[in-house]
Amino acid sequence: MRAFFLVALLGALFFASCAHFPPEETGPPKDAPKADSPADPRLESGQQLLKQGKNKEAIAEFEAALKTNPGNQQATAGLRQAQKKLKEEREKVIQNLTQLNDKGLEFYRREDALMAGLAWKEALDILRAQSDSTLERELPFRAEEITGRLEQLIRVLVDKGVLLYRQGELQSAISAWQDVLLIDPDHTEAKDYINKARIKMDTLEKLSATPTAP
Repeated sequence: MRAFFLVALLGALFFASCAHFPPEETGPPKDAPKADSPADPRLESGQQLLKQGKNKEAIAEFEAALKTNPGNQQATAGLRQAQKKLKEEREKVIQNLTQLNDKGLEFYRREDALMAGLAWKEALDILRAQSDSTLERELPFRAEEITGRLEQLIRVLVDKGVLLYRQGELQSAISAWQDVLLIDPDHTEAKDYINKARIKMDTLEKLSATPTAP
């Protein structure tokens, strides 16, 4: 009887000790760690464009990468960097355009038509090269203002050449029209006047070289 109770006690202790250990999982095996996901081509493209200084294009690529994977930290960092650089670039362009406009006005006040025209022409070229149509809103002037001043200034130079031509100062007239071509290389009227003046100069030179009859 005593041996029976001893066996029962040992059995109870065995089952109690087994209760402290969790049962082994019998379900399907856990998935193996996933390999690194392939690189995002839009992310790589954005990073490359950023290195090339093409900030606007880089922004578009980073935004596309984030649409696919909103949690992509590299794309987020690249987007912020590209936006910052684009803003700095925009501010620099605005500053440059403002300085060129002011420089043109200063030369105009000094009656230096050529330098004024070159400054305004450069400002217009830079402005037209920008793909951002909203840039002009942040400028203290409008492109139409500079275009109007430039056309007026060119007209003054052309008329100055005509006046000098009529006064017989052919070389000075040609110089005035050449200034026009420095500002606007395709100015047809100035080209025609220069050609006309040179023909007249050649004619006068030939006449002066012809010996007079005794």
